[in-house]
Amino acid sequence: MPMTTKEAAAILKLLEDVYDMGFNKSESKAKTWINFLVEDGDYEPSLQMAKRYIKDGNTYPPKLPHILKKQPKTVKEEPVDEKTAKHRWRMKNDPEYVARRKKILDDFRKKLNEFEVSNDE
Repeated sequence: MPMTTKEAAAILKLLEDVYDMGFNKSESKAKTWINFLVEDGDYEPSLQMAKRYIKDGNTYPPKLPHILKKQPKTVKEEPVDEKTAKHRWRMKNDPEYVARRKKILDDFRKKLNEFEVSNDE
């Protein structure tokens, strides 16, 4: 979820309190950090990165890439049609269905092997 200016300012305040980074003295520095955080970062992951940077005992102030973090992208699985859902259920719960399917596939493989041309030809 995108970060608001207020959330970015909260991260800067945390960093300023610990590292005295000069955000209070340089408005342009604070604006630059806030712009990058708002445009390219997400609040929770960036806040966690800031806290981790502090907890890891880093004595030097962080650079923007140490803090800026995006939420990992999630892949949404598309809903499956009824036929596919039924097949998946039967593959898990119906041993007879699985055995029949295996036999059909084995027979098909045998037929393919009968008509297979050797690599020498």
